[in-house]
Amino acid sequence: RPGSTFLESSPSRVTQVTGIPPAIHHDNELTLSLIFHSLCFLASRFSFSLYGIIPVILGIFSLLLLMLCGFFGYQYFQSVQESESKMKSFNQWNESFQNKEKKFIQVQKLLDQNKEILEKLQNQNKNMTEALQELKAKGGDGCGSPLSHWVQHRDHCYYQTMKTVSWSECSDLCVFWNATFLNTERSRLMCILKLLAVNQTWLGLSYKEKDNEWKWEDGSLPSGLKWHLPKPSMDFQGKCVYAGVHTVGIDNCTMSSSCLCEKPVCA
Repeated sequence: RPGSTFLESSPSRVTQVTGIPPAIHHDNELTLSLIFHSLCFLASRFSFSLYGIIPVILGIFSLLLLMLCGFFGYQYFQSVQESESKMKSFNQWNESFQNKEKKFIQVQKLLDQNKEILEKLQNQNKNMTEALQELKAKGGDGCGSPLSHWVQHRDHCYYQTMKTVSWSECSDLCVFWNATFLNTERSRLMCILKLLAVNQTWLGLSYKEKDNEWKWEDGSLPSGLKWHLPKPSMDFQGKCVYAGVHTVGIDNCTMSSSCLCEKPVCA
């Protein structure tokens, strides 16, 4: 440049222009040069330090991110476990509720059955009361002396023999008492059995192999008693029916038992 050339070629001119001697001006240039190089060195070191700090910062952020991931993962795992625990508790509660519901239904059925039994007992009690009133009104005269152990029910008299025989011998034993072996089902038969305080006595009812049926000796089928008898089967060959106060059952016809005899009320 023209100015630079002029300063360099004419030191005295420099002194005149700047008012600074050439030696001092040269020292200033050296100082500025040193400052410039120092700044460059510091800048390079700062850049180097910055490049070294960035990975550290990134590592710290990565570590923090990893810790956050671990924390949220742990929280998620805990929430999953709590959900499973709550679901398990709910399933147990639901199962318990269903069991209680089943028990309630069973109890309800049992109550219904007991209600039916109670109604039957009430009907039986009513029938017995009517039968006792009839006996009390007639005083047993229609069947002879009360000491003869005959019991009257409506238009027939009934007797349970003291002697025990096989089922096939009951007809002859009843003939001895001028009566017939009970061979047909009359209404309120169970009331009659209660009046007689029957322990176990033969009825004129047995299994007929030819017809595969339970039949009375007059050939009729049981009506009210059929609910107390098993379904007819060849397995019951040689089986006869006996009655008790509260039960009707079957046994081998050859077994010895008392017989239930009947006859019309004396005119």
